[in-house]
Amino acid sequence: MKKPINSIRHITSLMTLLIAGSVLAPLASQAASEHSAGYQYDMRGNVVRKADGQCVRTSKWSPTVAIAECDPEVVAGQKDIVPVREEKARVTGVTAKVDLMVLQAGEAFAFDSDKLSAVGKEQLAVALGAHVDDYIHKVDVDGYTDQIGDDAYNMKLSQRRADAVAAELVALGMPKERIAVSAHGSADPLVTCPGMAGESLIRCLAPNRRTEVGFVIPVVSTAASAEFVARRRAEEVKDKNITAEVDAVNSPMITAAFNKAVKIVGDGCSKEIATFCGDVEMGNNRVLNCLTAHEGQLSAQCSESIVLGKAVVGDALGDANFFGSKCGPDMKLLCSDVTPGEGRMLACLVEHNTNITMRCYSALVELNLIHQ
Repeated sequence: MKKPINSIRHITSLMTLLIAGSVLAPLASQAASEHSAGYQYDMRGNVVRKADGQCVRTSKWSPTVAIAECDPEVVAGQKDIVPVREEKARVTGVTAKVDLMVLQAGEAFAFDSDKLSAVGKEQLAVALGAHVDDYIHKVDVDGYTDQIGDDAYNMKLSQRRADAVAAELVALGMPKERIAVSAHGSADPLVTCPGMAGESLIRCLAPNRRTEVGFVIPVVSTAASAEFVARRRAEEVKDKNITAEVDAVNSPMITAAFNKAVKIVGDGCSKEIATFCGDVEMGNNRVLNCLTAHEGQLSAQCSESIVLGKAVVGDALGDANFFGSKCGPDMKLLCSDVTPGEGRMLACLVEHNTNITMRCYSALVELNLIHQ
């Protein structure tokens, strides 16, 4: 039998990390492996670039979040700046992935129209469906036109098209409070067409007539799990389960549970976070404290989601204890030269499945980490 975690305080502490310290923390880079909030990224983790090679910045860009890959001169200038106060290093364990899709006018919208076409609706449905298992923290919808015509008219057209896309996202099930709509008119063009006129100019400027949809997806990494368990171990060294938990924390089961709990709580409390805590600065437990302060006003769905999220994490910690206690000796014997993290320990055990003990093998089968 798997050994569950009995301490409610343990689980509550983890949800504090999830909601206040990780998922709802600022999406700025806290480590080399994380993205800067000042730039847009595609699902491969690469910075989105314009036709001229320049990096696409977000509204959160500032010199302090610049990266050398995009703004080497800005970064070079920052190194000599002495901060007002030194900030303590903090590992959030969260990477903000931005899945950017572009709806091109001509496909998604007819010329001079703000009615979303059947093709555009299908493209949105496919893009949203690709993230059915993800927690979408926010969707940025940005409307653009080319520079042909009146600036005021272009601004209004880009607004209407962005609004149409947002309305379709709501129809597809995306909560309205998570959608941010912006109109840019002819600003920030992807291409320029000097010397052209008439139909040639219209065709050349086609890439500028677009509506960009960015799905912002925070992903909790193994680092968040490891940080939490390390803190528990330091605070409660007498708990015999902690060692087993540390041995297993880098397995995929913990990271998967974190992200599943994030989705459960984020989706279930979407309206409460937007209604009560929209102006609360994220991090340092502020959002969680905000929700707690409005405990009597939380919907049944939100309250149930928090309970379910805790249960998911609790089950995963129980699985980690069970896995660690059954397979700890095998990992030390067969995988001592393997660096923990990103599922490498589990991969090592699977690779040596003919040499592991029956006790460990049975645990892997019971946890569906290996198949008979």
